[in-house]
Amino acid sequence: MNYNKLLTDFQNINSQSEIEQQVFKDNQIRRLLREAFAKSNYYRELLEQNNIEIKTIQSCADLHQLPVISSEIFSKSMSTVSMAFNDIIRYCHTSGSTGTPKRVPYTRRDIENAVTSQARSYLFAGVEPFDKCLCAMTYGPWPSGMICHAAGEIFGLTIPADSFLGIDHQLQSLQRDKLNYIVCLPSLLPRLERHCQEKDISPASLNVRNIFMVGELFSEDFRSHYEKLFNSKLINMYANTEFGLVASECQYHNLHVWEDFFHVEVIDPDTGEPCEDGVTGELVITALQREAFPLIRYNTHDLVEMHKGPCECGHPGTYLGPIKGRRDNMFTINGGNVYPIALENTITATPGLSSFYHCIIEKVDGHDHLTFKIEARDTVDEQGKEHLTQLFYSNLTGSDVTLRMIFLGLEATSRINIEILQPGEISKKSGKVKKIIDRR
Repeated sequence: MNYNKLLTDFQNINSQSEIEQQVFKDNQIRRLLREAFAKSNYYRELLEQNNIEIKTIQSCADLHQLPVISSEIFSKSMSTVSMAFNDIIRYCHTSGSTGTPKRVPYTRRDIENAVTSQARSYLFAGVEPFDKCLCAMTYGPWPSGMICHAAGEIFGLTIPADSFLGIDHQLQSLQRDKLNYIVCLPSLLPRLERHCQEKDISPASLNVRNIFMVGELFSEDFRSHYEKLFNSKLINMYANTEFGLVASECQYHNLHVWEDFFHVEVIDPDTGEPCEDGVTGELVITALQREAFPLIRYNTHDLVEMHKGPCECGHPGTYLGPIKGRRDNMFTINGGNVYPIALENTITATPGLSSFYHCIIEKVDGHDHLTFKIEARDTVDEQGKEHLTQLFYSNLTGSDVTLRMIFLGLEATSRINIEILQPGEISKKSGKVKKIIDRR
């Protein structure tokens, strides 16, 4: 893949009519099911156990007849699940932040498709030939570093800046090589901000045009703060190890799905039925072109709203609203459901608090107790901690009807605790931060 071919394919896909796109997807569905039935013992048995004949599924609209699968597929023997076992050239691992890490196989074509999908995200946001990238994703058995890096090289120089190299290495690369864009976890930006302050460097002086973020939730207050601080555009990408990059954000903050690679559905978590447009449910994805693994109607457990296009930006097809978190991380306490993004919004909207926190839920004497441990943005004394505690609690109980009901009730029974931490007490460790810790 080179830039000219990437651009040509991107333009061809965008010029297709809705009917042409649907015909392509339906053909891919039929081919995928034939191959899965012929080559994957796991899928053949799954269809036979559910009395499903693949000839009855002729289009994406028929996929609801198939059962939804989940992470249990990764516990099966690879030789019985894979559609191209002898062609697997790489295994990638998930982070394991929500359980046992999954081992995901890739053929050479799977890797090429993942790189293409990632590169489209850069192109979609205006990255141009010869633009230079700082790839601050994790390298190793995880796909993020390698895939993001390879996609960046299609455009130009790409500097590897793995988290283990340290924030000083990343800052030096930005200054020395005059890079145009960064690919990173959102949690890198507060670390980079603090390091710039220590070095008396203005983040805006780095002249980074775009910052692509993947792998963690962030709020609109977070976006606003760091766009102003770096004088850059922050762009969200939705990706996971199982599929690679699935959707890319436009200027209206909608996530556009690359529909020649993926078919997406949003289902009710309790009934499994499809959700109406604009209703929050679990995201179910079918990988239309994957060779190594037949991920058909795979439940990501990510909570999101889906909309049919076109979007305000003019891009056709399906798009998603902001990811609200995983259902695994959504928790019920004091009679209400709490979405991770609701907490993220409240914390980052509180002046003086950083985006690094732990929300710990525990069962004490048969009752749910909740502890917030939140880093302050700057060093604070005891009086400052008390002020931030009161300010955060005021926002927590005043921002949303559900949150108000939940947290006022917890306060009344002394079942909520808020601890303000000094900068670095959570963020000093590189990589993802596990923010919701449910110990019940």
